Amino acid sequence: MAEFLSSNVEGQIVKSTDFSKKSLEKHFFTSCAFHHCNFSEALLRNARFCSCIFVGCNLSLVKLDGCRLQDVQFIDCKIVGAEFFKCEKMFFSASFKNCLLQYCNFSDLNMKNALFGKSKLKENYFTNTCLNGADFSDADLLGTTFHNCDLSKADFSTATQYAIDPQTNKIKKAKFSLPEVIGLLSAFDITIV
Repeated sequence: MAEFLSSNVEGQIVKSTDFSKKSLEKHFFTSCAFHHCNFSEALLRNARFCSCIFVGCNLSLVKLDGCRLQDVQFIDCKIVGAEFFKCEKMFFSASFKNCLLQYCNFSDLNMKNALFGKSKLKENYFTNTCLNGADFSDADLLGTTFHNCDLSKADFSTATQYAIDPQTNKIKKAKFSLPEVIGLLSAFDITIV
């Protein structure tokens, strides 16, 4: 594991480091880049990541209780079982590009204008989540649940495999395209011929 001289780390580039099952509790990272690091089962309780970028990292089963993710980018990352809803809500701001997100929970978060471009979101949970203006360009949303979400102005025009109930979500001015828009009818238990 990389040894940090202080719990306040600024402007560092960390490459190919194994943080799996390690504690970065109460560490503060500002403007840092993590490339191809393994954070699997890492303890990030009360850690802070501000203006940081994760590229090609594994964040499976990472512990996020009280973690601050502020202006954080995830690119080409694998994130399985992350409970993002346990992050510090006031400053939560994250984007995901070309990531695998599986069994993650984004409930009760304000993710206005969030980016999920070209990501695979498999069986994730968005409950009471503000996704107003979110960009799901080329995202695969197989098995992902949206319940009581604000999806107004969200872009699903090139997204695939979504099933969104328009009765339990706000979808005003959201963008959809054929044939995937039929996913809006799945909640009605009808047969389309």
